[in-house]
Amino acid sequence: MNDKKAGIPFWRKAVTWLVRLLTGSLFIFSGFAKAIDPWGTILKVGEYVSVLGLQIWPSIILIFVFGLCAVEFVVGCFLLTGCYRKSCPIVAMIIMCFMLPLSAWIMITEPVADCGCFGDAFVVSNQVTFVKNIFICCGLIWLLLNNTKVICLITPAFQWLSVVSSGVFIVFIELCGYFYQPLIDFRNYPEGAAIFDTEEDGEISGGLYVFDIDTDEEVTELLASKKGPELWIMIPDVAKVSPATTWKLNSLYEWSQDNKVGMAAVVSGSKEEIDNWEDLSMAEYPIYLADDTSIMEVVRGNPGVVFSEDGKIVWKSTLAAINIDDFLSSEVGKSASDFGIDKERLLMNVIFIYLIIEAFLILISFTPRLARLLTRGGLASSKGIRLH
Repeated sequence: MNDKKAGIPFWRKAVTWLVRLLTGSLFIFSGFAKAIDPWGTILKVGEYVSVLGLQIWPSIILIFVFGLCAVEFVVGCFLLTGCYRKSCPIVAMIIMCFMLPLSAWIMITEPVADCGCFGDAFVVSNQVTFVKNIFICCGLIWLLLNNTKVICLITPAFQWLSVVSSGVFIVFIELCGYFYQPLIDFRNYPEGAAIFDTEEDGEISGGLYVFDIDTDEEVTELLASKKGPELWIMIPDVAKVSPATTWKLNSLYEWSQDNKVGMAAVVSGSKEEIDNWEDLSMAEYPIYLADDTSIMEVVRGNPGVVFSEDGKIVWKSTLAAINIDDFLSSEVGKSASDFGIDKERLLMNVIFIYLIIEAFLILISFTPRLARLLTRGGLASSKGIRLH
C-alpha cells in the first residue's frame, strides 16, 4: 500500500483523489441506476437495436445488460477506492472509447429521446450526456497518469474479495429487478400511487389509458373509480405469454372470487393474438386493452401483477415471482396485502451488508499501516526516555 512515488506533491494526490471520487461515483450511479431496473435497461437497449436495424436475440441483450450494469458498478467501486490502480482506469477508458462516440452520435442524430445512461433515476439530455462523457474521459486520462502514485484503500491482497462482494451485490440487485420488481421504483407508478391517475374533476391525467376490448371505448375513468381490493394482471406482450402461466392466472382468479377481490387483465397485442390467448387461458375475468409501453411503465414483467386498494397500488410483482400455494393456503387472516415484500427494507439490508464488508476490507488493509505508525511512535518515545 506504499505510494509508488512517495515524493509527489500534495496537490497532485488531492486532485487524484478528487478525480477518483467523481469518476467512480458516476460509474457507480450509472451502473446501479440501470441495474435496479434491468427491464427498463433492456427496453432502452432494444431501442438502440431497433434504430440500428439489427437483429439480436433477446437472450443476448439480457446477458449484455446484466454484464454492462455489473461492470460499470464494479469499475466505479474500484475507481472510488483506488483498487487495481493500473488496470481499472484502462478498463474504464475502454468502456468510454465506446460510450463517447455513441453519445456523440446520439447528440447529433437524436435517434432516441435520451441515452438511458442513468436509467429512469435521472434523465439528462443527449447534449449533457456527451459533455459528461468528455469530462469522464479527461478524468480517466489523469488517472492513467497518476493513479498508481497514490495509495489504494484496499490492499491488493484483499482486492479480489472486493470483486466478489461488489459483483454479488450488484447481481443480486439485478436479479430482484428482473424476477420480482425494481427495489427502487423511479417510474410514475410507485407503491402508494394511483394506478389510474385522475384530476380532482375526474379527468384522466396519467399515461395509462385503458380501452374496452370489444368496443374500443376508453374506460380509464370507470376503472379509476373502482373501490376495494383489486388484482390487475398486466400483460405488455400477450403473444409471448407462456401457456404455463394460465394455471397461475386461473388460480389467482379462483382465489380472488373466494376472497371478494376484484380481478381484471390489461393486455397489449393484436386482436388475433388476444383472441388466441383468451381461448388458451379460458379467462373468466374482464380483459381490457392498453398500450404496451404504458403497461411496462406500471409494472415490470410479462405478465406482471398489481394489487391495489381503492385505486392505490399496494404491491407489484412479476407473475413468476408469486407463489400460488401461498395464495391458495387456508391460513386464517391472510390477505392479499400480506403478499408484498418490503422492498425498501430489503434494499437497505443488502446495502448495509455490502458496506460493512467493504469497510472491513478497508480496515484490515490499513491495520498493518497503523501498526507500523504506532510502532514507530513507541520507538520514538523509548529513545526520548533514554535521552533523559
